[in-house]
Amino acid sequence: MILSKSFLFSQLFAAVSSASLRGIDVDIDGRRRLGISDNNRIIGGSEATEGRYSYSVSLQDDYGHFCGGSLIAPDVVLSAAHCAGREYKAVIGRHDLRTKNGEEVEVELELMHPDYDDDTTDNDFMLVFLKSQVDADLVEVSPDVVPVGTNVTVMGWGDTDIDEDVDAPANELMEVEVSVISNEECDASESDEEGWEYDYNGQITDNMICAEHATAKDACQGDSGGPLVIRSDSTRADVQVGVVSWGVGCAHDDFPGV
Repeated sequence: MILSKSFLFSQLFAAVSSASLRGIDVDIDGRRRLGISDNNRIIGGSEATEGRYSYSVSLQDDYGHFCGGSLIAPDVVLSAAHCAGREYKAVIGRHDLRTKNGEEVEVELELMHPDYDDDTTDNDFMLVFLKSQVDADLVEVSPDVVPVGTNVTVMGWGDTDIDEDVDAPANELMEVEVSVISNEECDASESDEEGWEYDYNGQITDNMICAEHATAKDACQGDSGGPLVIRSDSTRADVQVGVVSWGVGCAHDDFPGV
C-alpha cells in the first residue's frame, strides 16, 4: 500500500465532515438510500466529458455496476459504507460501462468508518484498498467545511429517470451540478405530498452535508459512494467534499440529497 490504513483514516476523519447526495430504495423505516439496488441514477444531468473525472470509480459485482467511488490514492478508493459487504472489483478509467476500457482491479480490503451507523446512515464512509496500484488522476479530499451556496458537482452511472417505476441506467458517466444548503434547512425538510409523507427531522448530523437544485437535478440509486466535488481548473485537482449517501426520492422538490 502506498499509504498506511491508519494514516488514511486519520486524514479521512479530519477531512470529511460531509456525507452527500441521495437515492430511492425504500427500507423498513421509509428511508430511501442510494446504491442498494440497481435502478436509479443521476437525474437532470448530462454526460461528462470523457476523461474529465478519471478518478471516478465504478464498483462492479457479477451483475454489474452497483456503487461509485473515487480514487484518493493509487491503491485506495473512497466510497460509502452502505456499499460494503459483497464481492466486487473496482473499475477505473471506464467512461462507458459497455466497453472494456480502463482497469479492473481486485479488492484487497474494505475498511468502513468505525462509527458508521447502519440505522441512521451516519459516517457513511468506506475505504476500499486495492490489490494493485492504478496510474490515474486522484481527487483531493478537503478538510474544509463547505459554505452554504457553494456549487458542487456529483457524478455517477446511476438512473437517469425521475420515475421510480422506470429503470433507465446510464451507460456513460453522468454529472450534475447542485448547491450546498445548511444542515438546519436540510433537517427541516418534510413533505405531506400523498405517498411521500416523510421528514428529515433529527436525521441530519454534523457528519453530513446536503445539496439540491431548484429544478429536478440530483443523484440517485447507483450513484452511492460517488464523489461530491468542487470542480477545479485544469492546473489543479478537483476537491472532494462529500460522498453520495442517502435521501428520499430523487430530485424530489421537498428532499435535498444527503
